[in-house]
Amino acid sequence: MSDQKRLFFALPLPADLQQRIIEWRAASFAPDAGRPIAAANLHITLAFLGDVSAQKQRTLSTLAGRIQQPGFTLALDDAGHWPRSQVVWL
Repeated sequence: MSDQKRLFFALPLPADLQQRIIEWRAASFAPDAGRPIAAANLHITLAFLGDVSAQKQRTLSTLAGRIQQPGFTLALDDAGHWPRSQVVWL
């Protein structure tokens, strides 16, 4: 059994924004234009690392825990759909 896990770095979204995105998605795209994701699982992916061993995951988690970044504002002003992966993106 492999100890590899799919790993990515992401930012969480406030609950009110998650709900607004769910409502926007329902109003803007056909029901078959992507795999519906629960509001609580919406996030902003910063980097997708793919399959990572448990040891590397622990090291990356330690290093990521050292990152300090002041708050910022992000404008979500573009959207699209990747049909092959069934992803709707902002």
